[in-house]
Amino acid sequence: MLPAQPNQSLIDGLAVLQALAGSPAPVRGAELSRALGLEMTRVNRLLKTLAHLGLAAQDPDRRYRSGPGLHVLAAMSLYGSGLMRRALPHLTAWDRPWTLALGVLWRDRVAYLWFAAPGAGAERAMGQVGLYPATRSSLGLCLLARLEPAALEEHLAGSNLEGMADRADLDRRLAQIRNDGFAVVHDSSHGPSVGLALTDGSAALACTGAMSPTDEKQAIDALAQISRRIG
Repeated sequence: MLPAQPNQSLIDGLAVLQALAGSPAPVRGAELSRALGLEMTRVNRLLKTLAHLGLAAQDPDRRYRSGPGLHVLAAMSLYGSGLMRRALPHLTAWDRPWTLALGVLWRDRVAYLWFAAPGAGAERAMGQVGLYPATRSSLGLCLLARLEPAALEEHLAGSNLEGMADRADLDRRLAQIRNDGFAVVHDSSHGPSVGLALTDGSAALACTGAMSPTDEKQAIDALAQISRRIG
């Protein structure tokens, strides 16, 4: 929930940092200014500050990319949370015939920490998928269903609810997920997808691929086993 006196400079700085981190190629300040709807001078000041902190870096063409400090923060956050350390043995041991994913919720999107077919190494499973609409993802829907009403509204602010007919459709889906304890999405380009939130709701698991109704039940049971082991 937004505090009574939010620090707008911090909000804008993190917006610039997120856009920079999610860009597959170096970008100019003008591009970020247009994408974020922020004044050009402000964006340039923020970029220079981030570069000073090592969170951004500028190339000879005056374009910006993620700096080493951002990778340090990512490594520290993964170490501090312990999530990947607990999850990796179970993710790498996955032997079912479906792609396995582990992800977290960011606003109305899902960020995948792991996304790989059976037997794929960590180099193919980590950092290969960008942000994805939470309302089109079984994993994302599970995480949305765990939110309190106020937090849900905050996450969905400005969202176009991709994959949903309207807000009423989404609310019905979330109510069903709360009742079932899992989500099933049948419009995935990779085939049916089933998702299950971890016990604390901080992340969720999903698997996708060719599945019959019986396979879906087996997939849900397999995800539940991994969730219990991750803790």
